[in-house]
Amino acid sequence: MHASGIFSNGPSLYLICDGETCEKRGIHLADFITGATKGGCRTIQYRHKNISAREYETNLLPMIDICRSTGASLVVNDHAALAEKYALPLHLGQEDALPAALTVPYGRSTHGFAELALALKAEPSPAYIALGTMFPSPTKPEVATNRHLVADYLTRTSLPLVLIGGITLDNVHALPQSERIHYAVIGDALRFGANQEGITKFVYLFAKELTQGQKG
Repeated sequence: MHASGIFSNGPSLYLICDGETCEKRGIHLADFITGATKGGCRTIQYRHKNISAREYETNLLPMIDICRSTGASLVVNDHAALAEKYALPLHLGQEDALPAALTVPYGRSTHGFAELALALKAEPSPAYIALGTMFPSPTKPEVATNRHLVADYLTRTSLPLVLIGGITLDNVHALPQSERIHYAVIGDALRFGANQEGITKFVYLFAKELTQGQKG
C-alpha cells in the first residue's frame, strides 16, 4: 500500500460504492462491499448523496468492519467529521471545503489545471488527486471529458492520480497506465449482477484487464 495506505501498489481499481445506484439496483451496501473485497479490491469509496450524516454513519459502520477484516481501504465521501471519527481516508469534491485541522489523508476531485493548482496549494496537502471525466458519464453528463489532460497531470504532480468518469471493463484499456494511476468505477461494477457474486466477478476481471494492459 502507498499514499497513506489508500492504494495498492501499481495501477488498481478504485471502486465507488454509490448508495443511490445500489438502491436503484436493489443491492445491499454491505453485499456490495463484501463482493468487492472477495474479488480482491483494496480501495473502496462509499458515496451517498442526499442522506443525513447520521444515516451515512449507520451505513458506514458495517462497511468499516468488512474492510478492516480484509485489509481494504475504505474512503469516506464528503463527511469529514466521520472520516476523522473513524480514522478513515476522505474524498472531497472540487468545491468541498477542506477542514483546516484535518488529520486523515484525503483526495481531491479536479477537472482541469486551475483546480489542480488550487488542490496542490492546499494545507493540509492532499494524498491523491482525482481527474474527471474520462468518458461521458451517466452520473455527470454535463462534465467535459479530460482524457487528454492525464499526461500533463502526471508531470505536474507526483501524487497518485485517480481517473474517474464513465470507466468500464470495455474501455479502461484506452486509458494511460502508470504505477501512479488508479481507475474509479461506479455503475459498471454491477454489469454481472446486483449481488455479491457479480461484484466479485467484476473486480476479478478488472484486475485481470489491468494486468494484461501492463504486459501489453
